[in-house]
Amino acid sequence: MATILKDAGLSDLIDGEVERMASGFQFTEGPLWLPDGALLFQDMKADRTYRLEPDGRCAPLREETRAANGQTFASNGRIVFCEQNGRRVSIMDRDGGGVSPLVEEWSGARLNSPNDIICRSDGQVYFTDPPYGVEPSARALHFQGVYRIDPLKGAGAIHLEADDFERPNGLALDPSESVLYVCDTARYTVRAIPVDAGGGLLTGKGRLFAHLEPGIPGGPDGIKVDSDGRVYVAVALGVWVFEPTGRLLGVLSMPARPSNLAFGGPDRRSLYITAVDAVYRVRLRVAGIAPPFLG
Repeated sequence: MATILKDAGLSDLIDGEVERMASGFQFTEGPLWLPDGALLFQDMKADRTYRLEPDGRCAPLREETRAANGQTFASNGRIVFCEQNGRRVSIMDRDGGGVSPLVEEWSGARLNSPNDIICRSDGQVYFTDPPYGVEPSARALHFQGVYRIDPLKGAGAIHLEADDFERPNGLALDPSESVLYVCDTARYTVRAIPVDAGGGLLTGKGRLFAHLEPGIPGGPDGIKVDSDGRVYVAVALGVWVFEPTGRLLGVLSMPARPSNLAFGGPDRRSLYITAVDAVYRVRLRVAGIAPPFLG
């Protein structure tokens, strides 16, 4: 059985060992499971997107990705993704073709370094914009934002929803899509922010969901939610799992610091984990929430 730290019920959710699915990369990120059983993920430092087949074969899907990071499905079924070094949000076909920019600026100023991205079931797109991929002298925006793209108003309709994060990173919606969880890596926190009917964030009503204290460097990065509302966060030591109330259930220990997460498999009970030079998988006894436009 997988190793659980700080166990307060997490072991009841784990259904096997942590399996290494592929290795030998520089820095893995952005896992995204496809309906055909394959997993797409990024090797950011190598500037490649990989496709991991169900039989274990792994091969590059796309080169020169500009340090592509988080990715998900847009309402048209294509893949929308963040370019850390490209400083933009782009979109592509599921086979890696047809890449084109979607958003590069806010209010006439170049974005910092888009990091992670999700889509709501009404097509609203949310992404974070920390400064990891841009030199301080090249920055046009001197805050770190959480943004929303409204597809009903066109790709250019980008809204700044929050600007008070130090390093906004992973983000995920709860099962009702009425709460947005946002990781702040530098502050070692996860915030829970209500979402109104139109998709806007009610930042004034937000709350601190969790303050993580791993005892070693490595703040919260990627984040996902299961069908019962539990929150899974990639942090130093492993994957931290919380009840919807914020109570810690435990930490799934990993061989290396995890960067991001994705639920997959036909039953959505496989949790894929990118961690430095490898991609891992663990089976759960609960299903995760899949992207709404998975297909």
